[in-house]
Parts: sequence; structure tokens; C-alpha cells
Amino acid sequence: MKIKVITDSSCDLPVEWFKENDVEIVNLKIYVNGELKNISTNELIKEWKMGEKITTSQPAPNEFEKIYEDFLKDYDGILSVHLSSKLSGTFGSAAVAARKFPQKVEVIDSLTTTSALGAMVAKAVELSKTEDLKTCAEKLRKYAQNVKTIFGVQTVENLVKGGRAHLIAGKLVTLLNVKPVLKGEDGEIKLHKIVLGFQRVLREIVNYVESHEVVDRKVYIAHVNAKEGVEYLLSKFKDKYICTVAEVDPAIALNAGEGSVLVGFLV
Repeated sequence: MKIKVITDSSCDLPVEWFKENDVEIVNLKIYVNGELKNISTNELIKEWKMGEKITTSQPAPNEFEKIYEDFLKDYDGILSVHLSSKLSGTFGSAAVAARKFPQKVEVIDSLTTTSALGAMVAKAVELSKTEDLKTCAEKLRKYAQNVKTIFGVQTVENLVKGGRAHLIAGKLVTLLNVKPVLKGEDGEIKLHKIVLGFQRVLREIVNYVESHEVVDRKVYIAHVNAKEGVEYLLSKFKDKYICTVAEVDPAIALNAGEGSVLVGFLV
């Protein structure tokens, strides 16, 4: 089968990777003071610091329907892999649209986002080259049950404002001036550990990755203006893993905040 892989813009992989692997991106919508904008991560951070109201929303079902219809003219099937249904309505929109194309479109709830969604999409591309559509979907859904995300943020302010982290955790971190290590679990963001200083956050990320059997030794790293943190992780991972590094998409950066580092992988 000739299978097309589609994802959304919360999938953090290098821009050139999507082109090289023929993966289509459906953009999440970003609004600044109620106005829809095409905005970069750095521009978004600047607007956020200025106190502008920034919100996001998922693509509508009719957008997915049009995309599916267009690609099915040239492809036998579509794998549509999206961020966790517990974090966004994107999966729901895609699933509604897919009903109009039975046996042709498989929509996958990755139960994650950012770099870990990147790991899922990369695996989708790999599977699509050798498996039929149904088998690809079955295998991806199994991977989704155990996909791992571990990340550090400089502050939980963005997560708390966006309703992505428990308010008590936000107050605790602010009070003690310590750093949280967060993880994706069951499709949601949860507190993994609290440590003193961001360097210890990075060490915890390394320890977490090394405590698992990583599929294909492939680790995916995303960041928001955190090059030093990425360099540290690469120095620890270079002899053990194949690393892919990308900048975080604006919609995810809105919640993670400047200086965040996110690592995803399959087990």
C-alpha cells in the first residue's frame, strides 16, 4: 500500500525531516488577543512576556476531511497521528473526519505530544513502508500505550495558566524556587520529581531515559531556546542513542515556556 502519514504541528521534528519523509502537517491555530496569527516561537514568547492574551485551538473536522480527500487521490491509505486526546481536541476532529473514509484513514491517539509525538510519527513512517494500513495502526496504538516523555521547564507558570499542571504544584515550585521534572503519563502531564536547579533536572532526564529499553536506540529532543541544555543531553547520549533535535512548535512552547527541554522515545 502507498500510505500517507499526517500529523499536527505539535509534533516536534526538524522542518527538513517532514519534507524528506513526505509527512503532512496540519497546523494548530494560535490566537493573539483573539486574532488568528501565523507566529514563530520567539515571536510568541515575546507577545507572552508583553502580557498579550494567547490561546490555541484544534483544526476543525472539515479541515481534516479536505486534507484526507485530497491525499486519497494519490495514496491508498492515510495514517493520521496526533497529540493526546487528553490535551487537545485535535484527535477528535481528525476522528470525526475519518468516518467519511472507512478503511482508508486510521487516526491514532499518540497519548503524547512534542518530541514523543515525533517518535511516534517517525515510527509511523517506518511502518508505512512495509506494512498495510491496519497493521500500521495496530502497532502504533500499542506503542502509544507506553510512549515516554520526560521534560524540564524553567517555570510552571505557563503550564498552570494553560490548565496543564496542577495549581498546587505551581505554587510549591514558586515558593521553594526549585525546578520540576515532568513526564507524560496516560496522555496527561504529571509531576515526576522536584529538584534543586535546572542542571539536576537535566540529570534526571538522562537517568529516566537510561532506565528504559529505548526502541531502536532513538531519542527525540525538543527545546525552547535551551541550546546549553540540549548540548548537555547530547554529550550524555551520543555514545548510546541516535538523537534527533528540534525546536518546539509555538503551540507547545506556549505551555512549556522559554528554556524548556523535552525528550521523547518509544519502549
